[in-house]
Amino acid sequence: MEDRLKILAQWLQKATTDDFYYDASRDGRLESAIAESQVETCNKIGGYIEEILAMDSEQIDNELK
Repeated sequence: MEDRLKILAQWLQKATTDDFYYDASRDGRLESAIAESQVETCNKIGGYIEEILAMDSEQIDNELK
């Protein structure tokens, strides 16, 4: 399970606007802002998952309190 979460974290951190079907030549400013926001969100979630996976048991226990 941990390896699967590592893969997910890596995928999320590699997300680009292309993953959200953003076409710079066709879409406007709003679409661009939405696609960038989606990428930023994916990158942050991927980072959070990596941080959690790097925690030891004591850190996890402290976070759950």
